[in-house]
Amino acid sequence: MNESTTPRAPLALPKPGFIDLLLEKKQLLITIVVLIALTAGGVVFWMQKSKADEEKASLALSKVVPWIQTGDADHATKGLREVIGSYGGTRSGNMAKLYLATIYYTMNKPDDALAMYNAFKSDNKDLQASALAGAAACNVQKKAFAAAADSYEKASDAAENEALKSMYLNKAAENLIAAGKTGDAVKLLDKVIKSWPTTSSAAVAQRSLWRLSGQGVEVPAP
Repeated sequence: MNESTTPRAPLALPKPGFIDLLLEKKQLLITIVVLIALTAGGVVFWMQKSKADEEKASLALSKVVPWIQTGDADHATKGLREVIGSYGGTRSGNMAKLYLATIYYTMNKPDDALAMYNAFKSDNKDLQASALAGAAACNVQKKAFAAAADSYEKASDAAENEALKSMYLNKAAENLIAAGKTGDAVKLLDKVIKSWPTTSSAAVAQRSLWRLSGQGVEVPAP
């Protein structure tokens, strides 16, 4: 007899058994464990390197501090640049940026100082606020009063200390006045008086409002 020419149905593949599934999952688990081990090893290495770098940065910075204290700007500037260049990502390297920014500011180099103040980052809110205030002072040197006011407002927002918050906001108002934005300045001065009435900044703000009122500027009633 001739074989039928009708095509046969394809044979069904056997379903994977329990052992097959177990082996497959075992291989997956091994892969995951290896990846975790490699990642963990990388994290440990990074932490060890970060710690070692911070120790070196701290030592390097400690050698520069005496020059800062004695006012030796040339040696201090050179030393701080080296710390930042080698260990800029460490805590001590970050502090070096703040020191260098302040030296540049005292040397009447506002653009250089501004770059360092803007590069400084800290989880300490008052310290971060001081960097923002430093940037504002640089803009005052450049007579960019509107930009200075903006930085002082940011410094006030960033600070935790109430005396600093009120002082920075007063300075923001001063610069708004210098920029010809007396209306915005009045709002900030009024905020200082109402938010921190017992601070010395409130008294300063009140005197500023009286002075503006004498110049014909409309101010809130006491």
